[in-house]
Amino acid sequence: MLFGKPPIWVAGAEPLVRRIVAGLTPLGRRVRVQPVEGLGDLRTCRTLVLADPPQPAELLARLLAQLSGTRVAPLRLILMHRADPPPPLPDLDPGGPIALETFALEDRAARVLLRRWPLHCGLDPVFGQVPHLLLVGFAPPARALLAQALRLIPYGEWRPRVTIAGGAAQVEAGFTLAYPHAGEVAELRWVGPDLPDLSQAPPVTLVLVCPDLPVAAASVVAQIRQRLAAQQGVSPPILLEVGDAVPSGTLADWDGQTFPFSYLDEACRPAVLFDGLGDELARTIHESYTDSIAAQGRDPEREPAGRPWSRLSASYRDANRHQADHLWAKLAAMDCRAIQEERVDSFTFAPLEAERLAVIEHLRWAADRHLDGWSYAPVRDNARRHHPQLIPYPELSEPMKDLDRFAVRGVPNLLARSGLGVVRMLILGLPPPVADCPADARLQRLATQVCERLVARYPDRSLIIAGTLADPAARLVARIALERAGAGLFLLCPRPLAETLAAQPDEASRRDLLGLLTQAERRIALPGAGELERWFTTRAEIGICLGTAPTPAQTAKQVILDPLAEQVEWGFEY
Repeated sequence: MLFGKPPIWVAGAEPLVRRIVAGLTPLGRRVRVQPVEGLGDLRTCRTLVLADPPQPAELLARLLAQLSGTRVAPLRLILMHRADPPPPLPDLDPGGPIALETFALEDRAARVLLRRWPLHCGLDPVFGQVPHLLLVGFAPPARALLAQALRLIPYGEWRPRVTIAGGAAQVEAGFTLAYPHAGEVAELRWVGPDLPDLSQAPPVTLVLVCPDLPVAAASVVAQIRQRLAAQQGVSPPILLEVGDAVPSGTLADWDGQTFPFSYLDEACRPAVLFDGLGDELARTIHESYTDSIAAQGRDPEREPAGRPWSRLSASYRDANRHQADHLWAKLAAMDCRAIQEERVDSFTFAPLEAERLAVIEHLRWAADRHLDGWSYAPVRDNARRHHPQLIPYPELSEPMKDLDRFAVRGVPNLLARSGLGVVRMLILGLPPPVADCPADARLQRLATQVCERLVARYPDRSLIIAGTLADPAARLVARIALERAGAGLFLLCPRPLAETLAAQPDEASRRDLLGLLTQAERRIALPGAGELERWFTTRAEIGICLGTAPTPAQTAKQVILDPLAEQVEWGFEY
């Protein structure tokens, strides 16, 4: 328990205050709830949270007058508001009695949610799949989620798609007014209140549902799930905003696709609100920038973008956040992962990889500029937000390309400063086993042996096991890979997930499959004849064949696990 720490003062609107207190209490943190209009003597207060208070500018001015000349250490004041931009506030002296942090609930929640469920959780960009986000309903935090998704959506030179259903005409008009150049980032299709016919659209890779009426959310999700299965043959993750509802049920009740969340709960988590969860890498990027300024003999604190993070303006903080948030998309586009640094050696992108990443970085930068209201013009004009570099990467001058190349070559060093190292994936394809392959202790022993040898043979790679998981033998091998080799899991979906679940012979098998689904970091839709085999052939570096013979899905290297003969046949030097 942390009773030695001073209490955190909280004042403001419900239900925010209740959520903040509920998050702090299990951690043993003391909380002092105060009325906004009757805040006590703040001289002993270290941290004050104002949860979406009325008239924040007047309140801040009153607090400033109360604290002037009374404090040695500044008061940490977290001002929570609904969405960016923050409300108009008086300018504060950086050395004054209040250290102000503005906290946009919807925007911060959007960052947390799309970090946990990135846009590539439902696709394989290296296989040429393109993000298609389906947003249904436009209740909070839909607008923030859409803006954040557009910042993260560049994975390559293919044009991504966003379909928005359920928003009224004024919603589209309002978003277009706020982000007039969003159409430069992705193909945006507003389709009115009803779900559209998606049979001719690119496969949907992620669904966000923000219903105006949460009570009807279950039927909306069921309709989405059935329509995508029938029209596209896909079953992407569906993130559902549930507000104050508390989801109930067991694993057996789960459809394998729907992930409920409350954006207020996400934003009010102590790690996010107080500890800057999600900002670690953004701070590292900022520190790297200030170090580069100092290395040139300049004083970082004399430049607006070089001030310490605690005194950095919101616009510069957000620029660092946007760059940091997109690093995970870059790693996914290169079949790389970030793990604890002590487990890996130094890493450098190959020249062709760096060039591909430079293209993606330019697209990311351009998306950030477009969403901030900038457009192309041959001469830069900051007042009109015109920029000459908002052109395709091939049309850039070599010095401008070098800026993007420099940024992506520095990604491993940035991650290293955060205690992370970059490793390449080693994708292990797990084709459907032959019919007589038993899922028993013999297969378990063989799978353990193979996993241990692969880890020893490829110490600088991160294993990924990829398969449909429709068969118990495949699930057994996947589970061994996760538990014994620390592997990641890609779920391959040649048909809708509901069909795979319905085809399980009994309830125990269905629960077994659902249990593994909770650990899948990607679900890759592969509808269409031959797509599963093509994925194994082009994407799996090693095929793990279960049975007595290689499978038709040929990979460059294959390992045959034959539990009936209790032997492993390696088709390559290991």
